[in-house]
Amino acid sequence: MPDPPDARPPGDDPMTPLPPPLSRRRPGLALLLGALLCACDQAPAGTAPPTPEPPVQASPQTNWEKLFNGTDLRGWSAWFPSSGRGGDPRGVFKVEDGALHVLDLPPSGAEQEFGYLATDQLHKDYRLRLEYRWGGKKFAPRATEPRDAGLLYHVSGPDQIWPQGLEFQIMEGSTGDLWTLDGTNFSSTVQDANAAELQYDPLGRAHTTAFGDDSYKRLIRSGTPPEQAQGWNALELVVSGDQVVQIVGGQVAARASRLRGADGSPLTGGRILLQAEGAEVYYRAIELRPLAYTPPPAGATVLLGSGPGASAAAWQGRTGAPADWPVQDGAMTVRPASLQVGGKAVSNDIRTREAYGDLRLHLEFQLPVTPGALPEQDRGNSGVYLQGRYELQLLDSFGGALSGKNDLGAIYGQRDASSNAALPAGTWQTYDVEFRAARWQGGRKTDDARMTVWLNGEKVQDDVPLSASTFLGEPEADTPGPLVLQDHGNRVQFRNIWLLPR
Repeated sequence: MPDPPDARPPGDDPMTPLPPPLSRRRPGLALLLGALLCACDQAPAGTAPPTPEPPVQASPQTNWEKLFNGTDLRGWSAWFPSSGRGGDPRGVFKVEDGALHVLDLPPSGAEQEFGYLATDQLHKDYRLRLEYRWGGKKFAPRATEPRDAGLLYHVSGPDQIWPQGLEFQIMEGSTGDLWTLDGTNFSSTVQDANAAELQYDPLGRAHTTAFGDDSYKRLIRSGTPPEQAQGWNALELVVSGDQVVQIVGGQVAARASRLRGADGSPLTGGRILLQAEGAEVYYRAIELRPLAYTPPPAGATVLLGSGPGASAAAWQGRTGAPADWPVQDGAMTVRPASLQVGGKAVSNDIRTREAYGDLRLHLEFQLPVTPGALPEQDRGNSGVYLQGRYELQLLDSFGGALSGKNDLGAIYGQRDASSNAALPAGTWQTYDVEFRAARWQGGRKTDDARMTVWLNGEKVQDDVPLSASTFLGEPEADTPGPLVLQDHGNRVQFRNIWLLPR
């Protein structure tokens, strides 16, 4: 981890001196980030401001984009305390055989200055993946320490060692740890909230940190994610607003939410950085994919907003009574049924007050984190019924093999998803659906209903015919039907639900 000089462990060698500390009366980070995104902020002398983000993509399909093109460092800028932004006179960062090679310098007993390579653009709401492997060289002041590097994100403040944001630790024996840099804070679930260093526990005690300004603190990863000392290792970062999941070799290493800057403002976006911290390291296949959080277009029927004014007014219970699922901070949460009839719980499904035929649907959902030992059907189970008849499954299927026509992305009992596009539980995910209702003539069905589905921006069902209602769905009929959200005993959350009748 990149400890600044005033926070390094006893006995560690000194680093290059930091610039003067930031004033504790920092401007609000939300305002600062907004200014950066508009390219209105004043950049350091002699440098260009970050490029504004591209407009929000309206299509449900997103794609992996190369953040590093494998040919040159276009879109990135180096920074070192001695040379500033854009300066790398020693060639610490260079491109070699399609990979980014860091610290390929002649061996030397002299201390190597720490620095980083940063994206010129700011990014928010994305998945990022890369592969890394260690080289053989290590340099003072960390020549006798474990090899150390890192992926920084949500960086929006001035350049320094190390700038305000979060770090996905890349370090021998500690890859997957989450570091808060320069006074940032978060909420997570931890083993022991009173421990000197917090350790992430997916089923632990909820805890919100209160680190002081200029602090650098660690959230130790959960378990021991796989890491190869010699070969390539895969990392993935999922950033959703002020929530984050860090994944090592396909295993969740750390989760955090309510990411906050030193002044308490939300951290939701910023530059992405790769460190040079005394160890030779290679990176390749650095790619980014936007998350498909699409706002309602003009003419859409909004069934549930995503802001503070969101309500369940468009929804009702089975009997027509107002829906009793709670709505807080723009998210509606399943309220599991408590009523027992004949020894069995009665489902507390909710449905729209209006009925619909052909439509385009957008829906965002978050599955709860559950014990991995639970049966699959008990891990974040819920469902979305088109016309109350055809269920699109909700389930925590991250990292698993798809089978049985009942995983996330499946049309329940009729068709598996074509690929596993699931994100980890605890992350806001998206469904986009193009639905064509069945066609009828003289009381007889002449054409099956059809469905195309995008899960998290990836098409997983392509114009699939629905031969009949799915399990527990209402019988097919020559009438419109409601959208139904299923209570399956799991506290699944929903937000930003809208549709366009066709």
